[in-house]
Amino acid sequence: MVTEGTNNFSPAYSAWIGKPVVMLVVIRNCHVPVSCSIVGESAANVRVRIQPGWELNVLKELILAVEEVVIPANSRVN
Repeated sequence: MVTEGTNNFSPAYSAWIGKPVVMLVVIRNCHVPVSCSIVGESAANVRVRIQPGWELNVLKELILAVEEVVIPANSRVN
């Protein structure tokens, strides 16, 4: 395993960790929106939680866009 240079990657997705997002991902030449929350990030992958107990790694090269889901104040549960 080559670990040289893995400590100096730029954490581009760390601003969204723990927040609900919609991620646009390429799967077999199709653009698929995925509703999830970002759990973690490595040099090549982003770890996402689709629902409680269901997490997966998504290759960064397959991610086209990430947008935070904003819930209006009147729709939030206290």
